[in-house]
Amino acid sequence: MREKLSAVAMTLALCAVIVAVISIREYIAVRPADAYEDKGVHTFSPYEVLPVQVKNRTGTSRDRRLRPTKTVYKLYYKSTDGSGYKWSEEVPAKSFGEKRVKEGVTVDRRVLSITGENAYITVEADQTAESYTTQCRRRYILYTVLSAVYILIFIVLVCKKKIRIS
Repeated sequence: MREKLSAVAMTLALCAVIVAVISIREYIAVRPADAYEDKGVHTFSPYEVLPVQVKNRTGTSRDRRLRPTKTVYKLYYKSTDGSGYKWSEEVPAKSFGEKRVKEGVTVDRRVLSITGENAYITVEADQTAESYTTQCRRRYILYTVLSAVYILIFIVLVCKKKIRIS
C-alpha cells in the first residue's frame, strides 16, 4: 500500500513540476496591457453552432492515443453593429447552442485589438486591458504557487522519511 502511495505522490510531484513550468511560460507570454487597444464594448448575437475537432486532453493515455481528437461544439457570435467582429464559445451540446441561436440572446463583450497585429480578442464587457492582463497573470501565479507548495511538501516528506530510515 505504501508503494502505491509513494508512486501516486511521485506522479503528483512530477505533474506539479510540469504545471509550474507551463504556468511560468504562460505568465511570461502574457502581453502587457499597453499592447492592446480598446475598441469599446460591442453587442454580439449568436448565429451558428458548428462541430470543431480539438486535441483530446481527457481520459487515459491509451484513450488519447486511440482518439487524439474529439468533437466539441462552438457557438459563434458576430457583432450586431456591422463592425465585423466575431467571437465564439464552447457549448456543452449542439442543442444548447441551437437553443441560444433560436432565442437570439445577445452578449456584450469588450474588443481589445492587439497593437501591431491584425488580430483582436474579446473579453467580458466590464474588463479592461489592464484587468484582463492582471487576471491572466494572477491565474498563472496561483498555479505556480500551488505547484511549488506541493513540491515543497513532497520534498519535506521525502527528506523526513529518509532521516527516519537512517
